[in-house]
Amino acid sequence: MESEFDADKDEINRFKHGLPLAFGKRVLSADDCVIVETFRVGDEEERLKGIGTVEGKLFTVVHVWRETVVRMISVRRSNEGEQRIFDRDSGRSK
Repeated sequence: MESEFDADKDEINRFKHGLPLAFGKRVLSADDCVIVETFRVGDEEERLKGIGTVEGKLFTVVHVWRETVVRMISVRRSNEGEQRIFDRDSGRSK
């Protein structure tokens, strides 16, 4: 999968979440990755969330597709709501 990201957003993501945007590729490549649409007022593109486990921890990557290239917007540890979505959609439950 070809991916890209903005260098300034990468720096912000590293500071805010402690992860490089390139880490999103690992999340999207996870065998258990669940993809859901995400909505935010003012977005011009369809944003998606990929929620999956990497090394036993759950992460979320917000991204958009531009033709055949995935553009990473944000990567971080998943929150409780994303955990619930993951549990529901991946067939896992606690």
